[in-house]
Amino acid sequence: METGNEFKRWSPKNRDNNLPDAMFNARVPSMTWVFFVYFISMIVQVLHDPSIISLTFFSGLMLLHASLIWHFSSLTEKHPWIYFMIQGLIILGCSLIMDQATFMLLLGMYPVLTGQSVGVYFQRIKMVMLSVFYYVLFLSTFFIMGQFELLILMSILYVMMTVIFVSFADLFLKQVHARKCTQTFLEDLERAHRKVEELTLANERQRMARDLHDTLAQGLAGIIMQLDAVDAHLTKGNSKRAQEIVQHSMIHAKKTLSGARLAIDNLRSKTFATVDFSDAIRDEIERFQNATGIQVFLDMSINGSIPKLMMEHGLYIIGECLTNVARHAEASHVWMYIRIEAEIMNLEIKDDGKGMTSNQKGSMSGHYGLIGIKERVRILGGSFIITNNIPRGTLIKIDTSDEKGESSDGI
Repeated sequence: METGNEFKRWSPKNRDNNLPDAMFNARVPSMTWVFFVYFISMIVQVLHDPSIISLTFFSGLMLLHASLIWHFSSLTEKHPWIYFMIQGLIILGCSLIMDQATFMLLLGMYPVLTGQSVGVYFQRIKMVMLSVFYYVLFLSTFFIMGQFELLILMSILYVMMTVIFVSFADLFLKQVHARKCTQTFLEDLERAHRKVEELTLANERQRMARDLHDTLAQGLAGIIMQLDAVDAHLTKGNSKRAQEIVQHSMIHAKKTLSGARLAIDNLRSKTFATVDFSDAIRDEIERFQNATGIQVFLDMSINGSIPKLMMEHGLYIIGECLTNVARHAEASHVWMYIRIEAEIMNLEIKDDGKGMTSNQKGSMSGHYGLIGIKERVRILGGSFIITNNIPRGTLIKIDTSDEKGESSDGI
């Protein structure tokens, strides 16, 4: 038997919230048992006293009893004690009418009704009171019929049958509850799976936007800067320098096209295991200087291996920072500080340009470069800080040692 708290989940108040009506699902086995007892009782009575009137009344009462069982759920919704009282009196009447099958009806029906109460009452005291009520009716039948010699034996059998049916009802309800819990778990799992799919799709879209920006947008921005430099040198008549920049632009355009193709092909761009991180950074800085004429001072220290994820996102972050300097800062110099040790990266990039205003920092709409940097830093589990550099310019700090989120100050 369960504790009082366990019975609470089967109460009418909680039935709609926790389970389908378990006892409603038990109608078929209950009806099967009722008809079995009815059939055996009819046979016993017909063999000893085939009274048509008695059999007719008995059949009518059993039909009413079966009908009440069939509508058990609705009848016990508000006042279950009325249902159990009426059913108990019906069985008492059947036992008195069928004097040859009295013991079979008492032992076969009252324990079943007691077992039904498991699905209704969540307080143990109410179940005990109902059991006492049915036992009083059970004893009343013996007093009315005057058959005291079998009282002790029938009482023992009655208790045994009651324990069996109550245990069966309790086990049945536990199984229904377990099935419901499993069903609820599967529904929750399905909802979680759909949520994961939605988040995966959203992350994939963000990833595609980020990587298309970091390949096509950065690449085209670099080519445009180089073409501007070519135009400036041609205007000054410096065709040799213009030709050198054009050659760099051709190389850069090819790399941009290759990177875009590979980014579209599920971001399998550059097997970063074969890329030297320091050489890639120096190549990026050289392209930047050739295209813009802005001098870059690099202070780089790398100890140990670099994770592929850090290598990929680190290169894109540095490339985007340099692109932003070229497009917005109006700077003459850039200082880059890189420290990588124990798979932790500390990156600082500052310039001597015009800096950023509060409005520029506050409005991120359309600034996909900064958005991409923030997303990549978040993926690396680090912090991203962008401030104005004193006395002028912009300072960007990235630290992957801990996840502090994005913050801003100094403006």
